[in-house]
Amino acid sequence: MVADRVKEIKSKYGIVGRDKELSLILKALESGKNVLLEGSVGIGKTRLAIAVTSYLGRPAFRVDGDERYTETKLTGWFDPPIVLSKGYGWDSFIAGPLAQAMMEGGVIFINELNRMPETTQNVLLPVMDEGRLIIPRLGEIRAKEGFAVIATQNPQEFVGTSRISEALRDRFVWIGLKHQSFDEEVEIVSRETGGAPLPLVRMAVSITRKTRDHKELRRGASVRGAIDIVALMKGNPDVSAKSLIDAAVLALYNRVDVNLKSARTKEDIISEIVRSLLREAQEGGGSPGSGDSQGSPAAHQPAKQQPAADNPETTAKEDEALKYLLKYGGIRAADFTLGTSEPTDRRWSVINDYLDEGLTKEQKRLMEDEVCRAISSLAAEISEKGAKRYFRRVEYAREPVLNEDFDLESTLENALGKSTMDYGDIGYVRKVPKKSATALMLDISFSMGGNKLIMAALAIAALAYKLEDEYYSIVSFRETADVVKGIDERLPSEEVISRILNLNCGGLTNIEDGLKKGNEQIELCASREDLAETMGIIVTDGCASEGGDPIVPARNYQKLHVVQVDMGVSASSNEKVCEGIASAGRGTHTFVGEFNSLPYAIMNILRS
Repeated sequence: MVADRVKEIKSKYGIVGRDKELSLILKALESGKNVLLEGSVGIGKTRLAIAVTSYLGRPAFRVDGDERYTETKLTGWFDPPIVLSKGYGWDSFIAGPLAQAMMEGGVIFINELNRMPETTQNVLLPVMDEGRLIIPRLGEIRAKEGFAVIATQNPQEFVGTSRISEALRDRFVWIGLKHQSFDEEVEIVSRETGGAPLPLVRMAVSITRKTRDHKELRRGASVRGAIDIVALMKGNPDVSAKSLIDAAVLALYNRVDVNLKSARTKEDIISEIVRSLLREAQEGGGSPGSGDSQGSPAAHQPAKQQPAADNPETTAKEDEALKYLLKYGGIRAADFTLGTSEPTDRRWSVINDYLDEGLTKEQKRLMEDEVCRAISSLAAEISEKGAKRYFRRVEYAREPVLNEDFDLESTLENALGKSTMDYGDIGYVRKVPKKSATALMLDISFSMGGNKLIMAALAIAALAYKLEDEYYSIVSFRETADVVKGIDERLPSEEVISRILNLNCGGLTNIEDGLKKGNEQIELCASREDLAETMGIIVTDGCASEGGDPIVPARNYQKLHVVQVDMGVSASSNEKVCEGIASAGRGTHTFVGEFNSLPYAIMNILRS
């Protein structure tokens, strides 16, 4: 029975809850499937994967993904001195974790797969499809029975992550992990902290769970935050509100992110969370997790003024409440029903609320952070990271450089006439990333507003996500053109979206000035060594009602693509203008009849 085996795994490897997830992983691996576990940081993905792999008794090979993890590190490499003496063969080949797992019928566990470069991820495609890996100059490795890939990934909104390609996603079965229940997190913290007082554990879990639903935090803390709060408070002779706040700030500061538009610091918000829990206990309880109305305009009204933190009377009451809680408990599991819902479930609801014409400017401003997050999350699903391209450079080192290719031709040339060689004679191949410079020019004249502006923001957010590591600029134009994001600015996608949502739309259309301003941005990168190509994308209806002939600046682009959008005027009358601009810029012309298709039209250009 699967249930009995799950119970055995939990007992043997100390896992709390997760019966369903363990059962699914077991079924998938025993059916010969590759498994992708997705969930937030600190949610237990790695622990589950290692527990099941160990339970099945298969050899396990762990890889921790990051942007520097090359294909060679994953598959294997050749030892230069042995190659020079014996040539390319199995004697000179050092198998990487993927090759080892295949040859031994084991499991390769790739932690945070979507932090790896896409070129490294793509090595897995033939392996997962056909069970074979081609090693240049060596031959083919066939996977033995039992071989499988277990990978984990964080959601796309986490910094440093990228979206794995559609082709790779298609070769995994997906298992999503959410935060566990209040009672399960209490049990986890109790186990990890060696039997700390239960009231303290419950308080720490309560504080941590509050961060996941706070309107001024874009990211909340995992159960690891609660573990650290308890560890910092355990045995502390100073049982006071201040000591608890200090412990919470220490434990949670690096685990939460503040919304872009919030005027408060992390310390302020964490302190407020602790004090709010103490006040609720002092006042006889309420339910911190009840009555939530996120998503409605009322939920975005300014918070009530909180009692001053340095008020002696307030502090004394908070200390009294804390001591009562630690002595008698008082935080109930029923008080915390939030924290397990997925924020992406209500993204379009949030956006639609924002578009409500009945909202005041102040209400829209208060909702803007949440709208920007919703658009950014949607953009991550539309977009994807492209395969990185590289310049190939040969360099020489004075000591061994493992896991990298070496250049045989230059190495043999250095070896001529020498009786002995050292590592300084070996030419190593270093891959230097190539970059592109892209300018997107957005027509904000006439009736660009409401849903159209949302779609434009979504399209630009998808572009920003894909070109995060490249040079890109955003230019808006009407009578004149303005730079919304400079080509050298490094901004989070939410800030770029916010700038788009706050554009002042309407007026005449000066396509010529928009093209000139976009080209000026690209020219700022012209002399950079890592620049491989440049490109412009202009989004317009083609109705040039101001300025000169747009064909002239279009000729200055290496490649200029035109996305013609229907702004409610006669599209056919402007089609020739758009086709002429695209022809002069040696690019493509795409007509978008429905504004909802704009993000996909831009992504198709970037993919090509």
